[in-house]
Parts: sequence; C-alpha cells; structure tokens
Amino acid sequence: MTEKIVPLPQRVTPSGGEVLRLGSAPRVAVPSESLRELGEVVVDLLRRLHRVEPVLVVGGEGDLTLGLTQEPPDADIAGVQGIDPLDEDHPSREVYGLDVREDGAAVTASSAEGLFRGATTFAQLLRPEAGGGFTVPGVRIVDGPAMAWRGLSLDVVRCFFTVEQVKKVIDLLALYKFNVLHLHLSDSQAWRLEIAGWPRLTGGGSTGADDLPSYTRDDYREIVGYAAARFITVVPELDMPGHVLAAVRAYPELRGDGEPPHKWLAYLDPRAEVTFRFVRDVLGELAALTPGPYLHVGGDEAFGMPEELYGEFVARALEIARATGKKVVGWQETARSGALTPADVAQAWIGAGDEFDLDAARAKTPAEYHPLLDIVAETFARSAGDVPAAVAAGVPVLASASSVMYLDRRYAEGSLRAGQTARRTEVGHDSYTPRTCRELFDWAPGTLTEIPDGARLAGVEAAIWCETVEDFDDLVFLLLPRLPGIAEKAWTPSRTDWDAYRGRVAAHAHWWDRLGLDGYYRSAEVFGP
Repeated sequence: MTEKIVPLPQRVTPSGGEVLRLGSAPRVAVPSESLRELGEVVVDLLRRLHRVEPVLVVGGEGDLTLGLTQEPPDADIAGVQGIDPLDEDHPSREVYGLDVREDGAAVTASSAEGLFRGATTFAQLLRPEAGGGFTVPGVRIVDGPAMAWRGLSLDVVRCFFTVEQVKKVIDLLALYKFNVLHLHLSDSQAWRLEIAGWPRLTGGGSTGADDLPSYTRDDYREIVGYAAARFITVVPELDMPGHVLAAVRAYPELRGDGEPPHKWLAYLDPRAEVTFRFVRDVLGELAALTPGPYLHVGGDEAFGMPEELYGEFVARALEIARATGKKVVGWQETARSGALTPADVAQAWIGAGDEFDLDAARAKTPAEYHPLLDIVAETFARSAGDVPAAVAAGVPVLASASSVMYLDRRYAEGSLRAGQTARRTEVGHDSYTPRTCRELFDWAPGTLTEIPDGARLAGVEAAIWCETVEDFDDLVFLLLPRLPGIAEKAWTPSRTDWDAYRGRVAAHAHWWDRLGLDGYYRSAEVFGP
C-alpha cells in the first residue's frame, strides 16, 4: 500500500480491497476557476511521472477530485511544529485527506497547498498495468507535516544553473513535499542576480564578471513563480559581510580603507561611506522581487573581520533587511552580533564531527596558505557558542547540521555503476568524512546534538554547496538518492525503518529519469540486493 510513498504518510487505512482503475487520460477535477492553476500543476505532475495525458475538469467530478473544506480533515495525527515559511497563522493548511475507492479518488484539505500535497501522494500511488492503464489501491490517508519549514539551500554561485535546471530541482522538491528553496545568490566566486544601480556586480566592468552568467530580474521572477505554483517559497540569500570577493572586485570602495589579512579575504567594511547604501540597494531590490516573507543575509565565515566590525555590520544589515518589510534569516554566526530577535531565524550548520581541524588542514595545504588557515581556525573556534547564544535570545533555530544535511558530502558506499564509484572521490568535499546513505538517514529533528535543549526548532533545511560541482549532472549525483531521506525526516514525525525506506525510495528511480534527473548515484546500499 505505501511501498512507493516518500515521505511516509502519518496515517494509512486500507479500504477493503477496492481498486481504482485508470486509463491513459485520467480526469483531474477542481471545483472552480480559482483552482485552475493548481489543477494544471497536478496534471503536469501526472503527465511527467506516468506518461499519461490527463484531462483537467473545472467543476464536476473526475477520477481524481480536489475539494476544499472549511476545516482540515479531522484525524489524530501529529501537529506541525516550527516556523511557517509563509508567515501565515494557518499551521494545518498542509494537512490533507486522500480517499481512493473503485469509483474515484478525492483529496480534501482546507487550502490549495494541502490539496497539492495530497495529489502528490496520489501520484506516487499509481501502479502501471501490464496491458496499459493504471491501478490505485483503495486507501484512506490522513496526513500532514511534522515540521513547518522543510527546505533545500541551493548554491547557484560556485556552479551556475539555468532557469530550466532550477525548475527541475523545484520539481524534485515538490515531489517530496519540501516547501522552501533557499537560493544562495552571491559569494566570492560570483554575483548571480542583476541589481539596478550596481551593474558591475554581474557584468559591464573590468572584473571578469561580464564573462559569468547571472539571472535577470525576469529570470528570478520566473523561478519564484514556478516555485510558488508548486507551493515552494523562495528564500533568497545575498551573503554578507564575508564571502564578498566578487562584490569588492566589482566595487573596490566597498572594502573601505582597511587591508584584509590575506589577499583571498574580503569583507564589507561598515566604516566605508558606500557600504550601507550598497546594502540598502541590494536588499531593497531583492525584497521587491521576492513575494515571500523572508530574506537571508548570510553572515557566515567573515574570515579576518575584526569582531567589533562584524557585530556593527550585522546589526545594521539586520535593521536594513527588516526595514524592507521582510523577516530575516542568518547563518548561526549572526548570533555573535547580539542583534538577532525572536522574529528572526538562526540557521545552524556546523555539524558534530565536522568542526574545523587545523592540523589536518595544514597537512594537506601548501605552507604559503597556512596563515589563511590560522585565520579560519580563529573564526571557527567561536562557533560552539553561536547556537546557544541564539537560543538564549529566544531566536528560532533552523537545523541544517552539516553532519547529516549537507549533501555535498561524498558517498562512502559504492555504486552499481563502476564509473560512478570512481567518480565519488571527485564530487563532494574532501574535508567531510564520507558517509553512506544509511548513515545519513539515521537521525531525527528532535535528537540532533547540534540543537541545544530548549531551542525553538524552526524546521529542517538540507544544503548543497557546489565547489566540487561542475555541471547539473554533478548536482543530481549528490542530491539523489539522499534528498528524499531529508524529506522523510522533516515530514514524518515517527522514526522510520531504513530497510523499508530504501525499498520505497528505490522504486522512484524511473521517476527521476522522467524528470530529467538521470544522473543520480546508483548507491549499492539503496539499489543493491
């Protein structure tokens, strides 16, 4: 019954052996024109996963009928916890009921978002018949998320992905009921979003930026709109005051009069007259382009920046971001400023076992770079106090522990394809200990050692950094089959068994092929005997 569903629903009850039979043109019904876009997205999902040609019916009945109710389905399921990425006072809106009987299937929910989550589950239930058509087992499912914030942070700086490629990532997130796409848009390697008044960030100067691809405003709007239609909120990040070499190369005045302690380091100097005009402009435009309620201001790894300057900058940047009307997310280091409030979110990322090891770094790095490593070590030495400081200030914590949620970690197990087994030593950070898919499945949000007791957990967010990623196939190689496991941890409140889970997720491989994600890692631990 649930052998192909990921994430696992909260409550599943068989319906007495009934079976719904569908042909190659199933009818998807929505009650009104206001839900036409939802119906079109569901039709597109069924078409792409199952190679059928669904028919959308507005009003009337269908093989799959989506219906709004005043209240979410009444059932004894665990309630949602965390911070709503849409900032709405409707925590049960993703709860849905799905009834499948021999005469048709119906999804009910109190919102279009809940209807889409239920339709996604229905899409995973379809079983192809040998003679053509599909069957769906009779079932009653009542389901909803454990965590309100379920996201993926995608680095489009170190490796640029086209709008169409980002849409493929969004399709994957939608399939597994994620609801946040955190776009990392700027870093030392490049600035990926055009900003009015600062054209050299993305080209037109002598810095080489004009040779690097970036998103136009219309590109960004297209990504945001595509995600919203699939009930995924885009949280954009412009990283500051560190990770800004691309910006200061384009506009050297942002560096101020001070000299960084190393040529590869740069930070936005709060003493420079131009700095906060720049921050107001870039955050103001980003806020205007972003319908969602959150902006991410970065704040991590400001290597070589004096402590007092860092605190001053972060405090001012937070004020500027809030003045746009948005709420603010920052990496855990922003807690060092003392300026975070309970309305903000601190993203905890330094995982247990991944602390910076200066001796190990020195051993594999040429001596000329050792002074840089010393600066890095000084910054990481303070990291243990970040999350406790945020918790003490009442700031919600978004769990992104690198130990289990950074998907740029190398695979420890081999692939069923020999070429992939060799490639696993090239794609992914060598600073992280390789781990198997099973090891990365062995956690739960409430038991993460990186999150102190008493913390208000905002949610769960995986991350994929692209220093070792050269193209979209490399991205897919690292994301799959591991990303669905993050989805299950964030959605399903009870701990699920690895052996049962691997069987469910392995059955999805042909769907990944159909979504244009055929570069996934054929993990022997997931797909083997």
